[in-house]
Amino acid sequence: MVKAVGGASGKRTATGIRFAAVLASLAFGIPAGAGEARFDGKWDVTLSCPKSPEGALAYSYEFPAEVKDSVLHGERGIPGEPGWLQLDGRIKNDGSAALVAQGITNIPAYALYRLPKGTQYTRAVTAQFEGASGSGSWVTRRICEFRFKKR
Repeated sequence: MVKAVGGASGKRTATGIRFAAVLASLAFGIPAGAGEARFDGKWDVTLSCPKSPEGALAYSYEFPAEVKDSVLHGERGIPGEPGWLQLDGRIKNDGSAALVAQGITNIPAYALYRLPKGTQYTRAVTAQFEGASGSGSWVTRRICEFRFKKR
């Protein structure tokens, strides 16, 4: 969004920039506002974590996600219960995303440091989307990878 500064001439400049953007989008066959929601839709997410140096067991599972207005939300399990995981965040027009994973541990043998069942955790996830796929990771004592596939 362009903020007009300096009275009427600033408003004309902002209007002119918007008009130029619309013209450019028509000239290149790109609808105005395209890209803002290009990742919207239903996605399948796979989370894979290898065995950790401390001995936490490897695991992998899939869960659904949806992107609406460029905001991703995915969830696995029952909110508030052990084994629950939620993944949220905005995907930028360039496909980069800073997501947040929140969850509750279930089986201690799979958790870093063998955290007790029911321990809440939060992880920062960096991801990159392109077309109908994407990948990302969170980094702790082990790197867990995310794969995204649009349905």
